[in-house]
Amino acid sequence: MKTGYSIKTWRMRLFCPEQDMLAKTEQLYQETVDFYYKILQTRQDIWKDNLLSIQRELELLTVPGRDGRVPLYTPPHGKLPVYFRRSAMNKAGIAVKSAAVVGENQKKEIIFPEKIDASLTFFKGMYRDISDTSVKLKLWDGKKWKWISSQLEGRPFPVNGTVLSPSLSHNGKLLMLHVPVKQENSDARTAKERVQTGSRICSVQFTNTDIFAMCSIQDVQGKQLAAKASRGGNTYRYRAEQALKKLEKSQKFTENDNVPHADQKHYMYLKHLNEHFAHKASREIVDFCKEQNADLIVLPVYGKDFSRMAMYQSGNYSPFHLSTRIRTYLMYKAWAEGILVLELRAEGTGKICSICGAEGTRSGKIFICKNGHQLNRYLNEARNLGLRSRETFRKNGFIKT
Repeated sequence: MKTGYSIKTWRMRLFCPEQDMLAKTEQLYQETVDFYYKILQTRQDIWKDNLLSIQRELELLTVPGRDGRVPLYTPPHGKLPVYFRRSAMNKAGIAVKSAAVVGENQKKEIIFPEKIDASLTFFKGMYRDISDTSVKLKLWDGKKWKWISSQLEGRPFPVNGTVLSPSLSHNGKLLMLHVPVKQENSDARTAKERVQTGSRICSVQFTNTDIFAMCSIQDVQGKQLAAKASRGGNTYRYRAEQALKKLEKSQKFTENDNVPHADQKHYMYLKHLNEHFAHKASREIVDFCKEQNADLIVLPVYGKDFSRMAMYQSGNYSPFHLSTRIRTYLMYKAWAEGILVLELRAEGTGKICSICGAEGTRSGKIFICKNGHQLNRYLNEARNLGLRSRETFRKNGFIKT
């Protein structure tokens, strides 16, 4: 079976004993990124090159050659560690390429941001001996580079994971190290390969009720094998409403304060509330698929106008509005477990009966078809989405009839 990989980011709290050195290293990094950024803006001939080619060109322009080549430009503070400068080159290259692509797609003059806010990323050679509890970082004290041992606090890294280049982040007064970890997943087959071997499908319908997501597991013939409702929508809605009331009350006293982020704690609470429930719902869906041996998930998509109207009517901080974040989390959580996520147009899935195919009507949370079948309307829509995916696979020749 083909295998693939996924990359997740571990957010570790960083305790660095040399705060001043860390600040100086960040400042030098920003100056270095700006240095390469300005050079690249004048080199339109390499904007479409890949990052490695851009990096090679920048080194020719800024690094003395062994053959005595004199660089046209001198980096801040002269000679820099090779992986420090390459990290900065990478950030500058991404920024320039992104601006160029936007300008080209919009068929307008390319406008480069005056400055890019680059977080310090430690390429290999700028960090070493990283573990769940500690790391050594190469930092600048204003005169020379030194290895500084620092402590880490957070979730343990997976045993079979490969740590990639960590980035420094500030969370208020806290220092965070965001560490990407590459892990191999057990199944990287395509949808066609999975369906041809009789894979089970989990079709999902998002709602604006206590049920975040209704899931239906079906076999290759379209027979439902299991169903599950991921609940918590009412609790989420209530806690969000209470937080918004506190925010509104707080704003009456802080609106005239000349203080940045006066109500930040309330906004951060809402942010963390969204993340908590989105992680919870997406994890429940993935775990349900693993329990039922389903390796395909089908999510509903609608036209832009309908989606925009549905989001507007459901309101901010509603269960349905959170479905966007649940969908995003579900993509990478499922892939890490070898489960493939697909999206399928879902218009009309709530108008017909998933049992007999007859038309019907909705009465509250119940769907009633003309032939008398009654079932939960969200389960009916999830089942119909699964049946539609099977039909799509048949039309594309994935399933032999």
